[in-house]
Amino acid sequence: MTIIAVTAASGQLGSEIVNAVVDIVGRENLVGLARTPSNAESLGIEIRPGDYESPQDLQRSLEGVGSVLLVSGMAAPDRRVTQHRNVIQAASRAGVSKIVYTSIQGAEENTAFSPIVQSNRQTEDDVRSSGLQWVIGRNGIYMEPDVDYIETYRQRGEIANCAGEGLCGYTTRRQLAFAYARMLTEPKHHANTYNLHGVANPDRLSYQVNVTQTLSRKQTVRSP
Repeated sequence: MTIIAVTAASGQLGSEIVNAVVDIVGRENLVGLARTPSNAESLGIEIRPGDYESPQDLQRSLEGVGSVLLVSGMAAPDRRVTQHRNVIQAASRAGVSKIVYTSIQGAEENTAFSPIVQSNRQTEDDVRSSGLQWVIGRNGIYMEPDVDYIETYRQRGEIANCAGEGLCGYTTRRQLAFAYARMLTEPKHHANTYNLHGVANPDRLSYQVNVTQTLSRKQTVRSP
């Protein structure tokens, strides 16, 4: 069976993807790449060096791998593009056949987040022109950060953000991992780009009201 590698395996999304892929191919057919390998030892799979800034280490770590999942990095946009290219080029040189990339959704112009979206679109282009088989997923908004922030809302006594009545199609990292595991293991996804998000309901304001009703004391909902 083809060996699969998952980059950023010690991260929140990467580790979820590792667990989802293990369920399909077993631990013996999966390796994790991590900038600090010791941080990923608890995953119970082989861990290899995977610093996006170290092309030679990346190439060595990808030797013998058939498919690699590239988790989008967290660096500044320009640096992020270079880091991703290091992984793509290392995969090509190591003889990897297929690459799956975790991109993002979002407007490419006129928002504070647009430079990050643009950097992801550049990596999408790099993936498509790499000569490898490819699949791209564009992640929506994770539910977990909002859940993690509930205690902060409680302490502040209000839920404040700039979402207004905008709709939000939340996903969880586990749901995304389920999708990426299948992109990695099912040939039918080749050369596809998927928008990965939930149904845009409830809107952010409804979510905030539900949180308010759940908390033990009255909160103010403020969404300018």
